[in-house]
Amino acid sequence: MVVKDRQWLVKEKNDPFVVPSFETISFSMPSMKSWEDLLKGEQDGWVYLTDGNPTLAALETLLAKIQGVEKCWVTSTGKSALAACLLGLLKAGDNLILLQEGYKSTRLFAQGILQKLGVEVTLVKVDDLHRLNEIVEKKPTAVMVLEAPTNPMTRVPDLRKACAIAQEHGILTVLDNSLAGFHHHGDIPVDLIAHSLSKYASGVGDVMGGAILGSREMVSKVKNANVWNTDALSAHSAVEIWKGMQTYDLRIERQSSNAMKIAQFLEQHPKVKRVLYPGLESHPDHEIAKKQMKDFGSVLAFDTVDGTTMRKTLDNLEVFRIAFGTGFTQSIANPAWLFYARSFPEEQTGVSAILDSTIRLSVGIEPPEVLIADLEKALG
Repeated sequence: MVVKDRQWLVKEKNDPFVVPSFETISFSMPSMKSWEDLLKGEQDGWVYLTDGNPTLAALETLLAKIQGVEKCWVTSTGKSALAACLLGLLKAGDNLILLQEGYKSTRLFAQGILQKLGVEVTLVKVDDLHRLNEIVEKKPTAVMVLEAPTNPMTRVPDLRKACAIAQEHGILTVLDNSLAGFHHHGDIPVDLIAHSLSKYASGVGDVMGGAILGSREMVSKVKNANVWNTDALSAHSAVEIWKGMQTYDLRIERQSSNAMKIAQFLEQHPKVKRVLYPGLESHPDHEIAKKQMKDFGSVLAFDTVDGTTMRKTLDNLEVFRIAFGTGFTQSIANPAWLFYARSFPEEQTGVSAILDSTIRLSVGIEPPEVLIADLEKALG
């Protein structure tokens, strides 16, 4: 990641190294005429935090450039970013397609909130995407949410194939890009990309944030449709995320390298029955991941021999910490069924099954030999 453009601040190129935090909700104008010109769009300026401010604009400019799109709108959380996309694009009577293996909170929002508002929700497994044409012909669809890799079982759908079918049928596509990161999927023809900035962007798990990215037209459409929504990222959080992005490339490189070494170690361990990591040839979507991804990310899942071994392994870890979270510099382990699937009994079947013996890892930047030794001791 290269950051060169700081025109948002000082025209004389006497730039600070860190974006300043504008800790204010409201902005003033010197006259009625200036307010009239500003609100008519004839003059640049700032109004109120929910509409944006210079600090948020700096972060939005940075994220849009890295993702390779025209526009970005930042929100307070990744969940709120996805919710804003869906509320801005759907209406009563529409059908929404979700990946069954996708993020739990997205599914809970769709089935718990959107269905009450009259939106129909259809779940499609990653392995059934070849049936998308058949599905959308029977059930006209307005929006499809994709995710690659999925959280927690790291399935990787063929995004280009899914987008081609969506375009053919006039379906809008939203990609949850949180596990892949900003250096992935800028070339995929989705309509909108959503990120949880709490993950790789901030990097250390200290602030929350979300981002919606895409063309000016699509991002503006979603933002305008959510004008009632008071959701806003704080200036302080924006600065912390902006600072985190300065080390993004270094962290991603180390985390992905660590995850590959750990996946290879686990695949040979006698107390591990299965490892799901897109970088392994044994992964069901390895060939697709090789075509779509520059690296394979920091998240992997593995099954121990049984639930008792899973519990003992987590209890015995010393370097990995048991917690929610992804993309932090600190390595995290968690019980996948308890954290991600206990509300959805069908997740316990099929290739993407989340079992009571499944552990999900989010690999940090610690020395790989330290992490492997921690896992070896815990499994032993």
